[in-house]
Amino acid sequence: MIQQFGNPFGGTTDVRPLQDHLHGAMLARLGRPTTQEIERIRISTSESLKSQGAFDLPSQETSQALLDAYFHFSLAALPILDRSRFLASLTEGKFSHLLLNAIYVAATVYCSDSVIADAGFVSRYAASLTFYRRAKALYDAGYETDAIVTIQATFLMCHWWNGLLEHKDPWYWVGISVGMAQALGLHQAKSYIRLEEKDRKLWRRLWWMIYAMDINLSMLHDRPPHIQGRLCNVPLLSEADFEQVESEETGTSLEDLNGANTFAIHAVQLAWTVDRYFTLKYDEDSGHAQDICLEQIALWFSSLPPEFKSLSTNSSKWAMLTCILYQEYRLVLHRNNPRFSLNTGPDTPTFEICTEISHMLEILMAKDLLYAATASIVAPVLSVLSIYIVNIYRGDAGVRIISQHRARLCMLILDKLQDRFPVVAAFYPIFESPLKRYSDGMQMKDGAGVPERPVTGSSMGNGRQLDESDIGSMNMHTTGGLFDQVPQDGMAMAFPFSFPFGNLFEDVFLNSHFQSTPFGEDDISYPE
Repeated sequence: MIQQFGNPFGGTTDVRPLQDHLHGAMLARLGRPTTQEIERIRISTSESLKSQGAFDLPSQETSQALLDAYFHFSLAALPILDRSRFLASLTEGKFSHLLLNAIYVAATVYCSDSVIADAGFVSRYAASLTFYRRAKALYDAGYETDAIVTIQATFLMCHWWNGLLEHKDPWYWVGISVGMAQALGLHQAKSYIRLEEKDRKLWRRLWWMIYAMDINLSMLHDRPPHIQGRLCNVPLLSEADFEQVESEETGTSLEDLNGANTFAIHAVQLAWTVDRYFTLKYDEDSGHAQDICLEQIALWFSSLPPEFKSLSTNSSKWAMLTCILYQEYRLVLHRNNPRFSLNTGPDTPTFEICTEISHMLEILMAKDLLYAATASIVAPVLSVLSIYIVNIYRGDAGVRIISQHRARLCMLILDKLQDRFPVVAAFYPIFESPLKRYSDGMQMKDGAGVPERPVTGSSMGNGRQLDESDIGSMNMHTTGGLFDQVPQDGMAMAFPFSFPFGNLFEDVFLNSHFQSTPFGEDDISYPE
């Protein structure tokens, strides 16, 4: 690999000169007919890309607005490219169409509605889809030959998830980035020796952002990570890996820039901790691995600065996103622990974690930061909403009131964000359906004068079980939403593999076993 011996081509990883030389030598041995056929295919591919609009660009004003949104929000949280170098490539007209379109995909998550409208798109979805298709066409055609640029672009394409049954989801695109990064040697310290300092910093940031995202998505989707951290010997991300950028250049305060860098460092440290101690849940899992991992990430959290642990309306966005990420990992570990997985009510870690996440979501909403934090909060919102639905169906009066209130907050957030992530629009009616069924079922019972079954114990104690009349009344009042239109067997095959907490999703939507499981941990046996 040429990159391991230093790059003679201007400090980039564009191997086109060497590739052209080797390609020419190969063609000389294959003969003229083969050479002509290969040239015909090349021209045909180029014409096809042009016809698909892969090289079309928005107006200069729209492009600048999209880039501003990307730099301010996405790049701040995921520092995978060198801002000054990228802007220089635009000025010189030597930019990558693949990377630029991938950046636009990420930017459409954060930019204002006016940017979408001024660009002539009928909706944010149409804008995202347009840029995604252009980037995907260029990637599929192998048009881009710079390896680092291709890694950056495929990583950014994880911002697109078209729907529930779309297998080219974020985990898929991160997997592409991981494979190329490891082929290039980004996971090996020796690959950085001959790099210039600026390239070394860029490679390290890129590698660790890919790594952190891979661990996060794998945990959420209950899939094995693409990366084996034990085979990586690159030092963890540190402040020294970030470029010193003047705040005037970015339009962002120095405090916010430092906060973003700190968030990235903490996200990598947390992912590294989880990766070292967590294993996938097996049928005979005792929960021991999850217990150890929970202890380790708790130690990590205790080492954070005070401003990251005691949150209020005065806390920074980056402090809150760090804590949400931590609580999200805790929730995954508890849901994967057989000793806790069935317990979601009061006095359980799961309930406490959901309370913490809901509190931080309320602060973000109060500070009008939901859109700025879109990519970081979608999975936590979907996850805690699933817990609240379980509690609404299974809890006593007090638990139901609290869970309904928080579920409404989650649904409000999803409603605001569904145009920014298409898959959220697909999930929304599925969550709306059981909530509406429950509401209609309770209204019908109240209207018929059926008293609510007495609740034993305190208002926050064990919840009552739903009987057949409850279930029947809920099934009679459907919403006509997506959930009611999709065959149950088809959903059972698709959703557990495409949704955060697939096992919980099955509990809530695909069977009724959870209805006979009361709150509390009395029936759970603990190891000595």
